[in-house]
Amino acid sequence: MFKKFSITILLLILFISNTGFVVVGHRGDPIKAPEESFQSIDTAIGEGAQWVELDVHESNDNQLVISHDRNLFRVTGQNVIVSEHSASQLTQLKQSNGQSIYTLDELFAHYQKEPNVKFLIETKKTKHGNPQNMELLLVNAIKKYQMQNRVMVHSFSLASLKNLQELMPEIPRIFIAGSLGRLDFEVFQYSNAVNVSSSLLNPQLINQLHAIGQQVYVWDEMNENPKQWNWLVNLPIDGVVTNFPATAAYYQRLTQHSQQDDANFDAVYYNEQAAPLWENPYPQAPQKGMLSPLTTVHVQKIVNVQNQVFFQIDANRFINMSGLVQTDLIHNLAPFWQQKAVLKNTLVNRALWDNPSANHNKIGTLLFNQVYHITALQNVNGQSYAQLNNFGWTNLNNLLINACPEPQQLAPQIEKKRAPAQNNISLQLNLRAWLPQPKTKANPISLLPAVTYPQQILPNLDDIDHYFPLQH
Repeated sequence: MFKKFSITILLLILFISNTGFVVVGHRGDPIKAPEESFQSIDTAIGEGAQWVELDVHESNDNQLVISHDRNLFRVTGQNVIVSEHSASQLTQLKQSNGQSIYTLDELFAHYQKEPNVKFLIETKKTKHGNPQNMELLLVNAIKKYQMQNRVMVHSFSLASLKNLQELMPEIPRIFIAGSLGRLDFEVFQYSNAVNVSSSLLNPQLINQLHAIGQQVYVWDEMNENPKQWNWLVNLPIDGVVTNFPATAAYYQRLTQHSQQDDANFDAVYYNEQAAPLWENPYPQAPQKGMLSPLTTVHVQKIVNVQNQVFFQIDANRFINMSGLVQTDLIHNLAPFWQQKAVLKNTLVNRALWDNPSANHNKIGTLLFNQVYHITALQNVNGQSYAQLNNFGWTNLNNLLINACPEPQQLAPQIEKKRAPAQNNISLQLNLRAWLPQPKTKANPISLLPAVTYPQQILPNLDDIDHYFPLQH
């Protein structure tokens, strides 16, 4: 049974989420260079990919040749079947950029002194498991060029993974599942991970696979439009195989610089202003509705991004934590919502903060001779905070209830004289004039018009340096 959290989240020990997935360039970057060429590989690595996915077929002289298709017509314009020709004949063929078709040995020799370039090799086998010696040729090349720490293998062929487990068990083996029906415990005997189409992916499947020790990679021909990533980035995947490694690297950086923790508690939104709901907690996420005041929600996850804390309250729905009060604490805080208040006349620190967390910034100075309106409430780390006039935050213990004039506008200036002291707010708990009843909504999400996305989400990876203190 989950332990119920109080919303004292900001000083919890949060862990770096495993949503810090690895990026695998599918055939390099096939959009910006001919697929599987050295140019395509170099482009993908330069854009932030940690791995490059390549395919191998076997020539008629028992050499592994880099090619996705058994017929090289699509990439060379020549109607040539790999298995019917020698490697020396095949490497005479050129792609549109002038670079030659090459063998696995040539690949490893070319990148042997570039340890940052790593390869996910797909073994291309027939349904009958041919060629039978493909895994042995692959293992021999890995040993020859000392690539043991720089190669993973994936395949639709379970027999191929079984052969690799016998020949070189230390090499990670990923089973490509074209359908969920192919995932069973026979597969898991020989695989360390599964590669699943994004159309089949959901949180429950990922959690089940993780529970039995299988990592989860996702493949999709993704594009620069962020629609696909806006929900995919919320999933705890371990890797993504994509035709657009630059876009994947952008979202990878966002997730790697976030902190996440699972949660399981109900809360009520005590804020006079409706709050936007986001599809994910990261910059440029589309808005997906509004949360009304006094709505009850169930918090499933806590995410800290750029020193802002978001609660996940539904699938692909996130809200800033400000104004959410755990139901266990409502009886202590609710009586002060929408009340008038003044500062204690003995208060020394009268700073007004932009948020109630430990990572707040000063946005003004409260005055002794002003009456303020409490527009939102929050409990953080056992401390209660009040938002004043829909603007800034202060500790609730700094305030005294005042039933006099209408609230005045906040002003970042020093007072001219102090107002007379009022009754201490802690003595007024018994007054409890009324306790607002939370609204319980089956679906707190209201639909908005369609969101218009930019043509290009990020022209240059360096442009996100202002989001985070990146480690290079």
